[in-house]
Amino acid sequence: MAADITVVIPARNAAATLDAALGSLTADRPVIREILLIDDSSDDCTAEAAMESARRHGLPLDVVSVRLGSAGAARNVGIERTSGTSIFFLDADDEVMPGSLSLLGSALAGRPGAGVAVGASIRRAKGRPDKLKTPHGYGPDKRQNTRRYLRNELWPIAMGSALVAGWATAGIRFPETIGLDEDTCYWAALLARAEIVAIDTPVLLYHHDEERMARRFITAPRKTFLTIARELNGLAAAGVERDALQWRKAWIAQRIARQLIKHGMLADAAGMMRAVKGHRELGRSWKAAQYLARIRFGRLAGIRPATGLAAPRRTLIVSFDPAYPPASGADLRTFGNAVAAAEIGPVRLASVRPAGSTQPPGRDIRTVSLTTEAEKLSHSLGWRRIKGENRIPRPALARLRALVRAFRPDTIVVESIPLFKLLQPLRPLTGQLILDMHNVESDLATQTPGDAASAVSPEIRQLERRAAAIVDRIWVCSKLDRERLKAITTHETPVDIVPNGIPRAKEMSETLPPPPGTADGFPVILFVGHLGYHPNVDAAERLARIILPRVREALPDARLVLAGRSPDPAVQALSELDGVVLIENPDDIGPLLSAAHLCIVPLRTGGGTRIKILEAMAAGVPVIATPLAAEGLDLTGGADLLLSDTDEGLADLTIALCSDPARVARLRVRAHGTAWSRFGPQAIRDAVRHGLGLEGASR
Repeated sequence: MAADITVVIPARNAAATLDAALGSLTADRPVIREILLIDDSSDDCTAEAAMESARRHGLPLDVVSVRLGSAGAARNVGIERTSGTSIFFLDADDEVMPGSLSLLGSALAGRPGAGVAVGASIRRAKGRPDKLKTPHGYGPDKRQNTRRYLRNELWPIAMGSALVAGWATAGIRFPETIGLDEDTCYWAALLARAEIVAIDTPVLLYHHDEERMARRFITAPRKTFLTIARELNGLAAAGVERDALQWRKAWIAQRIARQLIKHGMLADAAGMMRAVKGHRELGRSWKAAQYLARIRFGRLAGIRPATGLAAPRRTLIVSFDPAYPPASGADLRTFGNAVAAAEIGPVRLASVRPAGSTQPPGRDIRTVSLTTEAEKLSHSLGWRRIKGENRIPRPALARLRALVRAFRPDTIVVESIPLFKLLQPLRPLTGQLILDMHNVESDLATQTPGDAASAVSPEIRQLERRAAAIVDRIWVCSKLDRERLKAITTHETPVDIVPNGIPRAKEMSETLPPPPGTADGFPVILFVGHLGYHPNVDAAERLARIILPRVREALPDARLVLAGRSPDPAVQALSELDGVVLIENPDDIGPLLSAAHLCIVPLRTGGGTRIKILEAMAAGVPVIATPLAAEGLDLTGGADLLLSDTDEGLADLTIALCSDPARVARLRVRAHGTAWSRFGPQAIRDAVRHGLGLEGASR
C-alpha cells in the first residue's frame, strides 16, 4: 500500500503524552504520507517535544502553529492542509495499535464506495477496567446509519479509530464553537454522505477522562446546550432526519442534567430537564422521571452545589509560618494551593506566627496573623507536645475561632501534623476539615539518624492515626506518601494527591529558554535549598567535598553554586573550597537557573516531593539526583532526569552528560514539558479542586 495517509493530531500542552502517541504510529510508517501536528497555543514546548519524538521514530512530522482554542478548529486546519488521499485523526493523548492504519486502509480500499473505515477501540478510564467497543450494526443504508448513530443505537466512533477518504470529507468540517459532541456532528455528516466499512479488530487505545468531561457539562450548561443544538440543527442541510436531531438534542439536555444533579446544581438541572420533557419519547422515559424526582427531593433537602461554578467556595488555610511571601518549600506549597483555591472563591491564609503587612497582589487572598510578637511566649495549647509538634499560643486559637465566625469558610485546610492540636477545636466550626500533610512525618522521622528520632516515630504515627479520624479529607504530595499513610492508618478517610507545583510559576516563562553559555565556566552546577535544613546541609557538603572534585578531574572549569537561606556554618565553610560559590538568601533564583547547566540534588534523607527539582525542570535545567531526591514525583529516570544513589555515580553521570550535547538537549525538552504539563498551574488547580471534593474527584 502506498504512503497516502495524512495523520492529523490536534495538540495543546501535550508534550508529556506526544511521544507515546507518535511512537504508536511507527509500525505504520510505510503507509503514512505526512503527520500534521496542529499546535494550538501550547506553552509547554509541545512542538519541540513532537519534533524530537518524530526524529527518533523516523516519522514525517510537520508542525502547524495556530491560535484557535478548540480541537475541532485544529482538526479543520489539518483537513485543509492534507496532501494524502485519506485522513486519520488522532488525539495527542491516545495510541493506535501497531498496523492499524494499514488495516483500516485495506478495509477502505476493499469496499468501493466506502468513505469511512472504522475499527474497534479500547477505552481506558481511571479506576475502571478497560472496555472494548466494537462497531456493529452499520448497513448499506446511509440514512439509517445516520439516524441510528444519533440515537445511540450504534457505538460512537472514537477519534483515532477511523480512516476517512479525502473525497468523503470534502466540504464537511468539525464544529469549532463547541467542545462537546463536535465529533458526533462530524461523523453524522460523513455517515449521511458515505458508506462505512467496520472491522472488529481493536485499532485504538484511548484515555477517557470522566472528570474533564463532567467539567465541560457543568460549565455554562445552558450556553453549552444551545451551542450544541445549533450545530445539530445544521445537519438538516446534509439530509439528516429532523426526528433524529430532536432526539439527540433532548438526550444531550438529559446528559447535562445528570451531571448538574450529581454536582448539586439543581436549578440548572431543572432548566435542562424542561428541554427533555419537551420531547415526546425521552420526556416520558423512566430516566427523565427519576431525574425530576432527584431534583425535587434535592431541593426539599436543601442540597447545595458541590462545585464552585455555581457559587464561590470560601477556603481558610492555616499554617504555622506565614505562607506569604513564600520562601521555603512549605511556604511555596501552601501559597500555591491558596492561589489554586482562589480560582474557586475567597481565601484566607492564617499563620500562627506573625505575618508581615504585605498582602498578595491581584488575588482574592488575604493573610491574617493569629499572634503578635508579644504573644509568642504566652500559654500554649495542650499539656504535652511531642517532638515535631509546633507550640501554639492560646491567643492563636481564640483569634482563629473569631476569624472562622467572620469569614464563614466552606473548608478549612490545616498545614500538616505539627498543627495537630488545632484539629479538634476546628472540627465543629466547618463543614469540611482537611489536613494537608506536606510529609508523612512518621516516615520522615525514621530517616533521621539517631535513637531519639526512632523513638519519636511511633508517637508521630499515633498522631497521624488520630488526625485521620478527625478530618474529612487528607492531602498528600504523591502516590508514595498516600500508600505510606494508608499503611499506618485504619480510618477510611479519603486521601487525595495534591502535588507540589512549580514554585513561582506565574513569574516564569513557559517557553523553553535557550541553554546558557560557557563564558563563566562549564558546567555550572546549581544546588538550591534551605541551607540550614539538615538533609540539605548533608547534600551540600557531599556536593562540594566529593562530587565536585570528581567532576573537576574531567572538567576542570566546573563550578558549584550553593544558594539558599540561613546557611549552616558547615555550609558557609564550603565557600572556601575551590570552585564553590555560596549565595546566601538570594532575592531571585531566576538568574541562577538561567546560568546553570545542570542541577545536582544528592539528598539522602527527607520527605514530601522536591519542589526545587520541579523549579529546575520548569526552567529547562537538566537534573541529576538520587532516587530519594526525586521520590514521589513519578518521574522517568533517563528521560525526565538522571538518577544514581551514589556520589560517584552522580559525578560520573554529570561528566557523561556534559560530553553529550544532544542528550542535554533532549533532557531539557523532556524535563521542561513534564514539569509544565504535570506540575504547572493548571495541574495544581485541578488537583486542589479535586482535593476540595469538587467535580466528583476519584481516589
